[in-house]
Amino acid sequence: MFVIFFPVSRVINGNRSWIFFAASIFLICSVIFSFAAPAEEDAGTVITDVQFEQLLGLFDFIMDAHPAISILLVFMNNFLSMVQMLLLGVFAGISPLVTLGFNGALVGIIFSLAAGQEIPLLQLIVLGILPHGIFELFAFFLCGGLGLKFGYHCIASPLPNMTRLQSFRYIWKEAISVLPLTVLFLITAAFVEIMITPHLLELVL
Repeated sequence: MFVIFFPVSRVINGNRSWIFFAASIFLICSVIFSFAAPAEEDAGTVITDVQFEQLLGLFDFIMDAHPAISILLVFMNNFLSMVQMLLLGVFAGISPLVTLGFNGALVGIIFSLAAGQEIPLLQLIVLGILPHGIFELFAFFLCGGLGLKFGYHCIASPLPNMTRLQSFRYIWKEAISVLPLTVLFLITAAFVEIMITPHLLELVL
């Protein structure tokens, strides 16, 4: 029987190791870069190297726009990031690996800057990241994990009892199956990030 979609719970449970692997890459890079730039001056140098100034400009533009437009822009930015991790993951998993590492590094740099300005990190995480990050990071790790799986099983080693082409088709079905959940989580995360998170951050900054 030809199957287009798999149950979402089956895809998530069957790929827990890949999801944890993606989360580990993100967290490791976060920790490394949070200690790589302990001083504010050093952090500023690193930020320039990763084009953080351009990201800040984009953030200011998004926050100054109408809330509906801001939510749409945040959603589209995150959605395109997820899609490119999935679609380009087939090329040896390089795209999800770089995207996970880069975003983890940015979070680490933000933590470093916050520590340099004596902003309480625990409150920053709880109020500034977790409210929308619960939804966004889960979708991020899910897509990153499937992208890494694409790269490994389509290049290095196919799935058991499958050819590389069959592996590609199987993982592609998994990716399509979780896409509606990913969209729902990203819309929710964008709404919280624009409408709620800024007010919570006012309690810390």
